Amino acid sequence: MKKNTKYLLGSILLGYAGYKTIKEGYHFYRNHELEKKYKKKPSLSWAPLSRNESINRMKSKEFDLLVVGGGASGSGCALDAVTRGLSVALVDAGDFGCETSSKSTKLLHGGIRYLEKAMKYFDLSQFKLVFEALHERKHIINIAPYLANKLPIMLPVYNKIMVPYFWVGLKLYDWLSGTKSIGSSYFIGKSKTIEIFPRIKKDNLSGSVIYYDGQMDDSRLNLMLALTSSYHGAVISNYVEVKNILKENDISVGATCTDKITGETFKIKSKGIINTTGPFTDSIRKDTNKELRNIVVPSSGTHIVLPKEFGPKNMGFVFPQTSDGRILFFIPWKNKLIAGTTDNKCSVESNPKPSNDEINFLIDETKHLISYPDDLEKNTILSAWKGIRPLVKDPSKKNTESLARNHIIEVTNKRTITLSGGKWTTYRRMAEDAINKAIKTFKLNTKQPCVTKFIPLLGSHTYNHEMLYRIQRDLKVPLKVAKNWVSNYGDRAYKLRDYIKNDKINKISSIYDITEEDVEYTIDNEMAIKISDFILRRYRIGFIDVKEAYYMIDKVSKIMKRKFCWSHKQELVERKEAVESLKSLGLEFCMKKH
Repeated sequence: MKKNTKYLLGSILLGYAGYKTIKEGYHFYRNHELEKKYKKKPSLSWAPLSRNESINRMKSKEFDLLVVGGGASGSGCALDAVTRGLSVALVDAGDFGCETSSKSTKLLHGGIRYLEKAMKYFDLSQFKLVFEALHERKHIINIAPYLANKLPIMLPVYNKIMVPYFWVGLKLYDWLSGTKSIGSSYFIGKSKTIEIFPRIKKDNLSGSVIYYDGQMDDSRLNLMLALTSSYHGAVISNYVEVKNILKENDISVGATCTDKITGETFKIKSKGIINTTGPFTDSIRKDTNKELRNIVVPSSGTHIVLPKEFGPKNMGFVFPQTSDGRILFFIPWKNKLIAGTTDNKCSVESNPKPSNDEINFLIDETKHLISYPDDLEKNTILSAWKGIRPLVKDPSKKNTESLARNHIIEVTNKRTITLSGGKWTTYRRMAEDAINKAIKTFKLNTKQPCVTKFIPLLGSHTYNHEMLYRIQRDLKVPLKVAKNWVSNYGDRAYKLRDYIKNDKINKISSIYDITEEDVEYTIDNEMAIKISDFILRRYRIGFIDVKEAYYMIDKVSKIMKRKFCWSHKQELVERKEAVESLKSLGLEFCMKKH
């Protein structure tokens, strides 16, 4: 009897192993075929539809889906839906990613805070969040390698007793990454820590644990999601504001929109609507159903930008316990150093400005972590910004005051879905879940399941680290300019050849290698319409050096005036708007002599 039982168990295990092998083999074959299908590089002649053509298409047809909000989750939804074979319109009241999605810490991470809670309380739901985010982190690096990369991060240890705790915790972080790992954590002693981070506070320092997370250019990654959806057939437009949801018999059938550039009002018809407006989620929700209660709990996160010398060499830094109980990051980014972030209750507003108190708090916290803190003065700050995190209450829970740990998907009426919460790292999974729900709720027909794991974003198809030398040689430009172009545009950088006249490029900054050719390229190929589109999001100068961005307004304005045929009056309006945008990046604080 025991022998038969052993045979039975052995057969079951062997059968299960065989099933898993066949299943893995099928998935490997399917994934390989999908990678081949989407590997072909788009022609350099491709450009998004003109603004007029996009809006005319929006007015003239009914779409399967209208996505309202062009941040990370909205642009991710547009790409997911259109590559399943659905017809999609995507609109944003501002520029793509102009709010929360461009004001992150620039990290793609699993969340070491979530892991700490998971370990402390053995909370399986927290483990699941970390596991999902770590796997999504790798997918983003794969589909946009010129905009995302792995980053070593130093976690200092000031108590020898804590070395095993941090080491084991970060080894668990590695293990949860599984086959999607981007690097293994390790311990280094005090002397090596100081060698990498000379300005670190040295009193009682035992060493540090180094682990890996991802880093990105959030605004450009957001933009490439939107443009890649356009390449695959979505009709997209920035500066189109939804004024109200169209209804027939209390069922959403589209939206009344206003073109904020021309002032024209028009209607977009659709079989379903996905609300991905981040902090502004509740305004759309209540337009579809006035009886709904607010679910967004806005929280602001402020960052400051410093010279890179205040942080480690080519490495991030994380301190696990600030005076207000948060984690403080130092992140090297675009040859500068980001320090952040805060976590304060706030109201919902566009382009929020960081307060002096928030900036001073980050300065003080940074001073506690470095040697020679008096070197860090208020005049050292290069930029400061504040993003609003749309934390959400889960409307399906009995306790309506508790915050959702993950993203939520809510059907607000028969034809409208709200996607909110979550974080940048998991935008792709959030979009996949939302489109799955939309297909089921709105009874839409698709040609294939979600394939966004396999779709390279524009600029990624033939990108590699040697490309900048080929760009330098073939386009005959300085190496620093070539580096800028490749890190911004990937393999689309070759298209800049069309903008170089008489083998000469024209710089528009006295400090940075940014050119007139960049401005013209982003207008023609990346839907840049306003001065702030260029100096804040096509190039990130406003985020790393707000004063230099201010000085660039004049030259950028002259190029846009010529391209868009602005009147003198219109040019003055655009310049004023650009200055107001820079105020949300700490312009007044940085211009002031402290």
